[in-house]
This record gives sequence, structure tokens and C-alpha cells, in this order.
Amino acid sequence: MAALALVNTHHFSALWVEVEALARAGLVAMACTAYTPSVAPAGASRPFFGTNPIAFGWPRGPGQAPMIFDQATAAMARGEVMIAAREGHKLPPGVGLDANGKATTDPGEVLEGVLLPFGGYKGSALAMMVELLCAGLIGEGFSFEAAKYDEKDGGPPRGGEFMLALDPLRFGDAENWQRHAEGFFTELTALEGVRLPGERRYANRKRTPLEGIAIPESLHEKILELSS
Repeated sequence: MAALALVNTHHFSALWVEVEALARAGLVAMACTAYTPSVAPAGASRPFFGTNPIAFGWPRGPGQAPMIFDQATAAMARGEVMIAAREGHKLPPGVGLDANGKATTDPGEVLEGVLLPFGGYKGSALAMMVELLCAGLIGEGFSFEAAKYDEKDGGPPRGGEFMLALDPLRFGDAENWQRHAEGFFTELTALEGVRLPGERRYANRKRTPLEGIAIPESLHEKILELSS
């Protein structure tokens, strides 16, 4: 197994990119990072954690894309809340609070207030774990410290990332681990309504330029605005 600490880095949007590269190389991989406070710990109404995403990758057999997930420990990633605000959509209950600490489904009010962790204290505990791994363990700033020392110049604050890679051939089931896991995936996806994380992303990659990918009209207008 190998661990990697990245320090003095900045916000880089997606963790799955790095995890997928490791999984395609045959390794089980995990990565996590923190950011400026935007999520209230369970029971609080003020931001303290970042959205603190965790990504995980599992290598699969020949010709199969690895199983990858990349998810925030917040009930919803801040970027998704921003998209909802731009497109005028309401949020599901439990995503966040307004600036007065009151529950709201208005994305604009949540952006002015605070996000909540998914699953209450469970998501809050995982967010705390991320802070300890990618700040406490590697000597980088916790989310509240990133905000404290941010120069407020419009650029992203400094932060860190923790990555872990495991070679499945070096553990206890070197000859059977992949076949065993594939049997698990077969049983899992046989359940009605279940799909593996990342399947839609892989399907979109296979689309030809003529097929294209549909995007909301509001996003198209924003792209034209930014490119003009």
C-alpha cells in the first residue's frame, strides 16, 4: 500500500480523475480533500467543515471500466446547489439552512446560509474524518483555518489532499479477489433499480460527436455569456 500527501494545493473540482487513474492501473484507491467552511456539523447551524468529498475506486476485469464514486459528505455538493439556483430549482429538504439557521429548500438562501451533512451525525463524522486525514495528518490547514488565512483576493484558499492506494494482489486473496468482487457486482446490479456509480459517466464518454449531450438552456446561455 502507498499513501500520498499533497500540500499547498488549491481547489481542483473533482477527485474521481485521480482515483480512476489508479484504479485503471489495478489498484484500489481512495482520496479526500477539504475546503473552506460551508457545512455545519450535526447539531450546529454555522459552517465549520468543507463539503469534504471522498472518492473511491475499485479495479475490474479486462475491458471493464473501474467502479468509481466521488461524493461530498454534505447532503449536496455546493456546485449542485449553485446549479439549482441558476436553473431556478428547489432543493430537497435537509440540504441546508438559510442565514438565520432555518431549514429551507431555496438554493439561493442555502448559498447565503449553510449546507448540512448527509445523514446527520453520520455524514458529520465522515466530514471530520476527512479533515483529520487531509489536514491534521499531513500538516495542512483545516477548513476553518483555510478560511481564516484566505487572502480574500478571489483566488482559492490553500489546502491539501490525502490519497491511499492498495495493491489487491498483496492482500489475502491474490488469486480470487477479482472474481469474488465481480460476483458481488453481479448480485448487486441484479437488484431492480440498482446501477454502479460512474456508469452514466462512462456511457456519456462513448457518445459520438453527432449524438452530443443535452444541457439545460440556462447553462448554454451562461456559456455564451462567458465566451462573449
